[in-house]
Amino acid sequence: MKTSNVKFRFTIGWRMALGFGLFTLAVGALFIQTRSLLGESRVIGEKIDKELVPSIEALEDLDRSLGEARVSIKHWIAFQSRSDDTEKRFLKTTISKTIPENIARLQEMYPDWDPKAKVQLDSLYLDIEGLFSVYEEIERLLPDFSSYDDPIAMMDAEFYSLDGSLLSIYDRSIRTRLISLSSFQTSSLRAATTQMEHLGDQLSFFAGSVSLAVIFLGIVVGLALTRSILVPVRHLKQALLFMGRGQQPDVKVPITPDEIGDMAEAVNRLAEGLQKTRKFSEAVGSGNFHAPYEPLSDDDSLGHALLSMRDDLATTERELEKKVEDRTAEMSKQKQRAEELYSDLRDSINYALRIQESILPTEKEVSEVFDNSSVFYRPRDIVSGDFYFFRSVGRIRLVAAVDCTGHGVPGAFMSLVGYNALSHVTKVFTEPSKILDKLNSAALDVLSSESSPDHLQDGMDLVMLAVDMEKMELKFSGANNPLFVVRAGELFEMKADKFAIASFKPDSKSYTQQVFSLEHGDTIFASTDGFVDQFGGPFGKKYMRRRFRELLVRMSTVPINQHKDQFAKEFDSWKAKEEQVDDVLVISILI
Repeated sequence: MKTSNVKFRFTIGWRMALGFGLFTLAVGALFIQTRSLLGESRVIGEKIDKELVPSIEALEDLDRSLGEARVSIKHWIAFQSRSDDTEKRFLKTTISKTIPENIARLQEMYPDWDPKAKVQLDSLYLDIEGLFSVYEEIERLLPDFSSYDDPIAMMDAEFYSLDGSLLSIYDRSIRTRLISLSSFQTSSLRAATTQMEHLGDQLSFFAGSVSLAVIFLGIVVGLALTRSILVPVRHLKQALLFMGRGQQPDVKVPITPDEIGDMAEAVNRLAEGLQKTRKFSEAVGSGNFHAPYEPLSDDDSLGHALLSMRDDLATTERELEKKVEDRTAEMSKQKQRAEELYSDLRDSINYALRIQESILPTEKEVSEVFDNSSVFYRPRDIVSGDFYFFRSVGRIRLVAAVDCTGHGVPGAFMSLVGYNALSHVTKVFTEPSKILDKLNSAALDVLSSESSPDHLQDGMDLVMLAVDMEKMELKFSGANNPLFVVRAGELFEMKADKFAIASFKPDSKSYTQQVFSLEHGDTIFASTDGFVDQFGGPFGKKYMRRRFRELLVRMSTVPINQHKDQFAKEFDSWKAKEEQVDDVLVISILI
């Protein structure tokens, strides 16, 4: 019985497969963890948007309505007036319509509340019913102007306004329950916000770890493949060059446990055969026709051709050429495998692009915030360090054009961190200056990897604006990048603060905020610096801000639905054959 003695060889194909497999696992783990964390963050965000924030607003509206009713009932008692008095009509409207509507809003969110909050809310409803019964009694006692002349009715009505009466008891109880409910919902909102911050920290940490792992893996795989292919091929090349010049190689080609090792072994055998042949030829040339010589094998065409000396010389030469062609074909296969690996790596980067595109607003989402808007977006590489942000918060419409440090894969990872932080901050804040201050703190928490944040090289430049269409008012804050408004051919530029997000310690600086009154027909432009820094034109110079301002004035006369194509045409015309130097983003909004 024979036993198999096959030895496993760690071939080049296996090395490529292992490197690509590890890379795929790292990218897959990042994708799965990112989707999981973003899903959890989305659930918490929906709870904040649909339950916590609306419930706090509803409680505040109810408290305000009850306060107005309290003032009106005191006026009812204190001032003799007719039944159609303005304050009396307002009180009746508040009791019959406004407060019931406030209660109805709270009842819509009632099923999602905590059991303790539900008990407080039920007790609040009972107190409000009791308060309304007191109001009805006062209305019954003083229904019209003449009823105030009845001292008994006036005494009974004034009794309700005294401390310790049912009216004051119900008022205190209602105020206590409203404060308790507001505190409970506010605490829940803080807890949800803290949880979202924790998820953001987790995502940033995991993304950073995977990025470092992918970079390290790429370096290791690249060095390993380079060493395992180029070094043996260099030895083969050197040996073949020696033999091509008719010289014997100085040393044997090292044999590796792979396909190139097979080639090296064949070259070594060839070199040994040529050495024997040279000695035999020299011996024959010197007249020693009895010099010993043995072909390498029965199939050694060259050896048999030398023994024939003449007859088979041409045949031997053709067979040698065939051997060289076979070796060349083998090397061609190795090159093809390397090209296939490059293609797979590029496919993985394209997959990362789909992950980044999932965070960018769609055209529908952009139009839901501003229906007359356009976005010209041109990444320098497949993935980008620039991204744009659109969100409506009540009547406030938020827009941002963000430029993260770097471009390509590093910039894309920074954009994921920036988008997550911006999404989190704008759920709570709508003032641009406050958003940038909070974004600076959040970015420092994510990016700080040294003992002092002053050493950070990563950060963001951005334009942040908030538009109130009811007030026709624009608020702006910027980090290094300005905002432009064109009105009737005149350009208004709002300067940005000259420090980037994540470039300073929290509370050491604050972003300033500018307010601009809008008019219908105004065109707002927000951009990163990729357009103005692009080299091109007849002399290969930068586009520069002066030329960009003139372009914006011209674009303000172009229909908004043509802005994207017109910006692309201008950019491509200027760039011509020059390489794109940075990611490009320009946002247009027509008021």
